[in-house]
Amino acid sequence: MADDDEADLIRSEAAVVVLGDVGRSPRMCNHAKSLADEGFDVKIIGFLESIPHENVINHPRIQIVGIPPPPDSMDSLPAFLQLPLKLFWNFLTLFWALVFQTSAFNLRVILMQNPPALPTMIVCYLVSLVKWSHLTIDWHNYMFSILQNKYGFSTEEMEGKSSRALIVRCVRFLEGLCGRLAHYNLCVTDAMRRDLMERWGIRATTFYDRPPSWKFKPTSLAEIHDLYLRLSESEPLLQGASSTETILTRESPDGSISLLPTRPLVLLSSTSWTPDERFEILLDALVEYDQKKNSPKILMIITGKGPLKSKYLQEIHEKKLKNVFIITPWLDAEDYPKILASADLGISLHTSTSGLDLPMKVVDMFGARIPALALKFRCIEELVEERVNGYLFENSEELSRQIHELARGFPEGSVELNRLKGNMKENRFESWEVMWKRSAAPGANLAPPDNGFARMWAIFLFSFLTIMTIFPIHLAMGTFTGLYFYE
Repeated sequence: MADDDEADLIRSEAAVVVLGDVGRSPRMCNHAKSLADEGFDVKIIGFLESIPHENVINHPRIQIVGIPPPPDSMDSLPAFLQLPLKLFWNFLTLFWALVFQTSAFNLRVILMQNPPALPTMIVCYLVSLVKWSHLTIDWHNYMFSILQNKYGFSTEEMEGKSSRALIVRCVRFLEGLCGRLAHYNLCVTDAMRRDLMERWGIRATTFYDRPPSWKFKPTSLAEIHDLYLRLSESEPLLQGASSTETILTRESPDGSISLLPTRPLVLLSSTSWTPDERFEILLDALVEYDQKKNSPKILMIITGKGPLKSKYLQEIHEKKLKNVFIITPWLDAEDYPKILASADLGISLHTSTSGLDLPMKVVDMFGARIPALALKFRCIEELVEERVNGYLFENSEELSRQIHELARGFPEGSVELNRLKGNMKENRFESWEVMWKRSAAPGANLAPPDNGFARMWAIFLFSFLTIMTIFPIHLAMGTFTGLYFYE
């Protein structure tokens, strides 16, 4: 029994690094669970601002190591001081966590999310050298493109002589350098894989986001009914005509749940309420839809939080819509898949600073088997197939026209919407687990650990470091002098 306990203490470890909110980084949480299921002890290192799914936080082999974000007081400093101070803060806190809160000898894998590239890439690379670990970078986007978009630089302006242009170029150089130094690279689209090779000579494996099977399961009408009853306590628009009804469902005297024939069309969008989400496209489309006569009523559910939420909520209030009802609930991780399953149609306003990443929210929609309307950009076709699993739009006029076309005849006679829903049920969307074993595991050598090797390696490294520590002490004391010098 003692041998078993000792073996449990010497297991291969993996560090999953997110220099952001762990709870809002589902792809990295999914990585962590897959690594843990394969036999690694996993440390998720990042900001613990929201709680991940219970299947992650309750996994016996996963531990979340929270690091403190930069203090709010730094936000009041001049811009030229904020960036270096925040970088230095993040460097120290992340370095401390990776060096002192992961295994000294058995850290086999460091899997980090990019962006942010700095200081994450530098810290992870240095620790991978010290602890002889494999560094894998999972490319979601480019940090330099985010800065380029933030400063409003065109491609030509980025090559200018301004201090901000110099910062962007330095980030671009370091991003490419660390990518080449990493042992393995994963990326979210095939377009990004090609760009990494052309831009920096980085070989990467495409690993598409997919919903995990444990997160998106068939949701019953009873679960949807219970969820809407709970949410109606804070969202009166969801209330029905009686205590046994919601805006969508009704409970019969025998306890069975059915959909109301007078229910509205349910649209759902998840947003971070930031400028790059272009929320005004959705709002303008809903206003235009609301002005059309004899159109089915719409319940628009918008989830998420962000800096521009209060601004847009005020604009929504001022529009005084009559046939469109908008709610903005904040949901627990366990409730999000259920409310997705209650929707008839999803809407994505995601854009990409690099044009090379894909919206995770659309992946979630497909996991819940609902079609999506997505804002068109460079590589969105790798996920959304026009008129197969959704539509693509470029402006509010197109979005409004698509909503009106799909809403026509709802709920019983909406032919086109029912066709798209049928496609979603027939075309099986592969799960995260299948894609991870096919792409991520072999592409980044995330094989099941050999804990016998881990134990042997730990003993070797401990012995080596002990000798290297004791030898200089004896050398300074003259212990070995008599072995080589004779009077």
